[in-house]
Amino acid sequence: MSNVDIQIGRRQAFAVVLGQVVLGAVISIACLLGWGPRAGGSALAGAAIGTVATALMAFAMLRHGEGAGLGRVTLSFFSGWLVKVGFTIAALVVALRSPKVDAVPLIAAYAATFVGYWIAAARVGGRTTKRTVGMAD
Repeated sequence: MSNVDIQIGRRQAFAVVLGQVVLGAVISIACLLGWGPRAGGSALAGAAIGTVATALMAFAMLRHGEGAGLGRVTLSFFSGWLVKVGFTIAALVVALRSPKVDAVPLIAAYAATFVGYWIAAARVGGRTTKRTVGMAD
């Protein structure tokens, strides 16, 4: 991977995580205003779980510098994915066992982070595709 590829990947990862943070905050505020502090806090916890899991995977994938071999990058991808899944399961179990957490806002906000992920990834992917096509012309 070149330094340019790494920088592009880091910007894309940042955009995805930022999209998740914004959407999670909106959902949390809506739950707070609609159903009270417990629902708002539960939604915030769900959004945080989804966002932190994505950030952990992105960090694992993009921690290498220029010249990282394919094997090392591939191992980082799969180890990052395992960390993401392990963290998500552990955090959801802990949160859902807490008597202070409402399950519906927690799961709704967690699921909303996927929407943020998809929207940001589609926006960033579209820009990358346009740049790549423009470069080929």
